[in-house]
Amino acid sequence: MSQLSDSTLKLLAAALIGGSTIYISSFFIPNLIKNIENNKKTGKNKFIENLIYNIYEKLSSNFKKITHSASASSSSSPDTKFPTPVIVPVSNDFNYLNAKPYPYRPFKNGEYKMTLAIRKLDPNDFIFVEDTYKQITDIRAKAIDQFTDECSACHPSAEPALRETYDLVTSFLTTRYPMHFEKISSNDNSDVDIFYNKIRNEKFPFKNDSIKDIKEILKIIARTIEEDILILIKNPDNDQLDEYILRSGISIFPAGFNPMEKFNQPLTNIHIPVPYYLQKLQTSMNKFFQRLQINEFIVRNNWSVQTHTKLRAPTGSHATKQDKVVELNAKDLDFNKVFLRCEKQSFTRLPNSKADLMLIRTYTTPLTQIREEGRGEHLCNAIDGLPADLQIYKRKVFWGEAVKSYLRNETNGATDEIYKYQFTE
Repeated sequence: MSQLSDSTLKLLAAALIGGSTIYISSFFIPNLIKNIENNKKTGKNKFIENLIYNIYEKLSSNFKKITHSASASSSSSPDTKFPTPVIVPVSNDFNYLNAKPYPYRPFKNGEYKMTLAIRKLDPNDFIFVEDTYKQITDIRAKAIDQFTDECSACHPSAEPALRETYDLVTSFLTTRYPMHFEKISSNDNSDVDIFYNKIRNEKFPFKNDSIKDIKEILKIIARTIEEDILILIKNPDNDQLDEYILRSGISIFPAGFNPMEKFNQPLTNIHIPVPYYLQKLQTSMNKFFQRLQINEFIVRNNWSVQTHTKLRAPTGSHATKQDKVVELNAKDLDFNKVFLRCEKQSFTRLPNSKADLMLIRTYTTPLTQIREEGRGEHLCNAIDGLPADLQIYKRKVFWGEAVKSYLRNETNGATDEIYKYQFTE
């Protein structure tokens, strides 16, 4: 496809979305991709996909400037007031089975820059319900039942915040996706309204105060949304750093860590294994969690490549300098089962408990799809752009050459067949 000018691309984007005037805000580029994806016509898929990514690349420099501005706004005075968000229902004809996963592609075509890279988030996008919902929540329900104490926890100081999170989830889902989640008013003497999950055919109390057991609250949240949750409170113990502490969480899909080793730890201790964290991120991370405001919504993404088929992967995703390096051979890999793994990390401060809430949604895209999109070389450049210590941490030293060989069409790996792998764990 020939290169188009910035102005032409903007006009084309506006026309495809429906002729509306587009204000280039911090929401523009990601929402543009989703908007076009939702409105594309049969037979024009490939053209529009190419256009999406052309627009994305051409405007990425502007987007970086915008997201830096968003970062500045999120570091505003603690006295900054944000209005209560208005959650708008999706259209009446919405069906989660037709909602394709958001195409996050956060890797950059070049040198890796280690920053928080935060941006404003539309509150309506805090929790997504997409066509993966039933499959993934089935996996989560099984995991939380089998490994409750290995993937969830709540310190007594975080119980009010966890209960507040429960109410946020039920209220958000019934408001945003009313065709799939319903609030059923009490019609007996119990005075307990019911949260009805129509997709999973499950019913639970709508409000947390009807549930006494805190583990039950953890289990219900875990099986109701695809997102993991972390609750952070600045209440360090006497021997801890004066930072926000992970006091409650549900971590069904960890990538390279044991969730329980992070529980009741301050931010710095949690991130100690991450290369360059102390030099590049510690100060900005602490400031971010300190300044996050009630009714403010922020999002960031990260990415990695995984060569295994587990969403729940407490081991096997990271490496150290002490690990023996055994390079993978592209011809031995089925690239339907090699994935770009991205996290959508969303943040807000809870209004009542004042705790910081973080949601983590894991997205996996097979490299067969990345190559088909024509973004193979961009991902190769992003892989080569990783600093030396991150190449080890992300295991690039194991899979890097094999993955690049596939992305550059030098091999099809172990099979020429293209199919969709279904995760089971």
